[in-house]
Amino acid sequence: MKAHLLSFFIVSLLFWGGQAEAQSSTKVLYEQTKQESISISSFANPDLNALAQQLGRDNHHRSGKLVLPVEFEQQEKITRTGDQVAVNASVRHVRVREQVLFREFDFSDALTPTVITAKVQLLGREGKVLQTFDVSNKSISEDGATMLVQTSVKDTSDFAGYKLKVVERKLGFSAGNDGAVRNRLNLVNRYYEADARLAQLSRDLQAVNPNDIDHLALHGDRLKVLERDLALLDDNRMERELGLRRHDPVQLQRRMQDLELRMKERRIALDQMWARLPEIFYNRGLEMAMNGNARAGREFFERSLQANPAFAPAHLQLARLDFKAGYLKEASKRTRDLLNRMQVDPETYRFGQELALDIQNEYVHNGEQLNNQGKYRQALEAFEEAQEFCRSISSLRCRPELWEKGIEFAINGIYDDLLQDGRQALDQRNLSQAEKLAREAQQYARNNKTAIDSDAAATNLLRDVQQQVYAGYMADGRKAFQTKQYSAALMAFEKGKSLATDFDLTPQPDAEKLLRQAARPVILEKIAQGQLQANANKLPQARSISAEVTNLQIRYGLVNDKELDGKFRALNQGIFSQECANAQASYDQHYQRSLQLSAERKFAQAAAELDQAIAAAKGNSGCAIPSATAEVELARIDAPAHYQELLQKVNAIIGQNNMPEAVKVYQEASEHYETAGVARFGVNQATLLAFAVNHENKTFVAEVARHAAANGDATGALELVKRLVALKYTKYNLNQLQEQIGQLLATRDAQANPKGDYKQLANTYTGGSKDLKTLNKAYQKQFKKLT
Repeated sequence: MKAHLLSFFIVSLLFWGGQAEAQSSTKVLYEQTKQESISISSFANPDLNALAQQLGRDNHHRSGKLVLPVEFEQQEKITRTGDQVAVNASVRHVRVREQVLFREFDFSDALTPTVITAKVQLLGREGKVLQTFDVSNKSISEDGATMLVQTSVKDTSDFAGYKLKVVERKLGFSAGNDGAVRNRLNLVNRYYEADARLAQLSRDLQAVNPNDIDHLALHGDRLKVLERDLALLDDNRMERELGLRRHDPVQLQRRMQDLELRMKERRIALDQMWARLPEIFYNRGLEMAMNGNARAGREFFERSLQANPAFAPAHLQLARLDFKAGYLKEASKRTRDLLNRMQVDPETYRFGQELALDIQNEYVHNGEQLNNQGKYRQALEAFEEAQEFCRSISSLRCRPELWEKGIEFAINGIYDDLLQDGRQALDQRNLSQAEKLAREAQQYARNNKTAIDSDAAATNLLRDVQQQVYAGYMADGRKAFQTKQYSAALMAFEKGKSLATDFDLTPQPDAEKLLRQAARPVILEKIAQGQLQANANKLPQARSISAEVTNLQIRYGLVNDKELDGKFRALNQGIFSQECANAQASYDQHYQRSLQLSAERKFAQAAAELDQAIAAAKGNSGCAIPSATAEVELARIDAPAHYQELLQKVNAIIGQNNMPEAVKVYQEASEHYETAGVARFGVNQATLLAFAVNHENKTFVAEVARHAAANGDATGALELVKRLVALKYTKYNLNQLQEQIGQLLATRDAQANPKGDYKQLANTYTGGSKDLKTLNKAYQKQFKKLT
């Protein structure tokens, strides 16, 4: 470890020693720094001439010539390091020594040369040029040094008298100068444009007059435009790049600040005038109104509200003007809004209260005048407006006695007018109008019970009107009766009777007699219509007419009329005869249909037809229709009919998905077939197995298969399982069924022959069929389990 550290220390010493020796061997052979200056004339330099022309200088006159005195620092240095001689030449701090003014702004920075072209010569003994380095259009750095030459040459001699010399030196301009001049020209132009605009804004500000209250809004808008334009003149870039803080020829910055301050002062003056404007217009309005010029006063009050919609005194004065001009509704609305919705000073509030009372009193006064003129509806409206106005102002002390008597008087006046108009219409035989007015008066009295003691007058008027209407109905009925228009006469007499009952009118002495006389031919006509309906075998219509005739006889007291009674009995007899004929036809039709169905061995349907035939006979017992033939035939076919009904029941139960019950009923049908000897009627019977094999219901077939297996019919059960395979019974249910049947067969065989070969027995049933594989396995498993 110590040996390693020692080696590292020695190597480090050698390295740093070598570095120090190398540094100490670098020698400066030549070094010179000097200030140089060059004059560039627009006559001699076309690039400068182009720039000068942008500044308004040209070479046509001596005064237009532009000469730039340019100065810079030039550094030259030669060093030796071993056999390498390093040559360095550079320029720095290039600038135009004097200002170049255009419109009072200095363009010297923009005109400072940006490229240099020169030749750098390396001189040896006796100033002999050893090597020349060409520099062409070298960009001049704005901040640091611009290297003209930075190179090294190999020299094995020990000569130390090398020198550098820069010759054929030319400073030039680039596109950067052109851009800088154009940019500064643009800024200068904008500066003087801003100066002109600022002067115009200052002049325009003089036109903004806060004291011109008639056009105050216009002055406010003008000032807003001026403020916006002044803000647009504030250009930070122009201030920064032109150096306006150091040199501002026309004092633009100061003048902008002064104008901004003046605009703020003008804005404050406008705002203050706006705040005082409602009061100023208000005072002018008061002056005009007091001098009798209400129209001009109103205009100034409205202008006061335009300046401040919540200025309550102006609202009050407008309400007063409306009141004096007779515009009560407008005055009411303004006064109500003033007292209910606005924040008002105490004096305005007090005057508003006084005006509200005046408005209330004026409404009452108008109502009293209208009552005296007999214009009761208008009077009522005026009193109600007084009431509503007063109650709508919570702070106003109302005096109900001012309008209550007027309202009562007006209501009674309206009621009397309705009665008078109704009597006049009655006298003019305008009964519909008279009735309308009487009912309106009656309803009006009931709606105003506090003012109208009783509606008796309206009720009497309505009764008088109805008495006239009653007389009209009776006259119409007599006229129709005389012309043998009995239905119209009966209708008119009925209306009269109903009206007399409803209004307790005095009926005419012969009213009831006329009613019966008109009803009798109408009833006879009804009986004739009923007979026609019965003859046409339209019995429901005939029965309806018969019931109507009965009601009419009772209603009009004609039950004991012999002619009517005789014709009514004939109608009922005709209806009865037709009913019996219909019943006999129905019996015969059902009986013949049963015989045809029996011949076709459709005994269940034949029995149903016989039941309907017997029902038709017994349902019309008064017709004495014999039913013995049908009853005998029904007893004859009872056995096969009952068998077929049981089969129909089986299908119905299958439809209800009750398969065990279906199997049970089918067995019942088979038993009945045998015991009742149904075969003698030519009806064939299928066994349960055969019935199931041909059935399409898979669930029923499966149930019969289980039944067959449980009863030892292995062949039948297997046949049904095969049928289910053909019907594509679901695999899960089919497997379950095979397991059940296999277990049932195995249980039966195990009990009968416990030592039998279960595999052989299973194959006997399945015959090696793959479709019965589940049954085979279930059989063997159950047999082994039991033995």
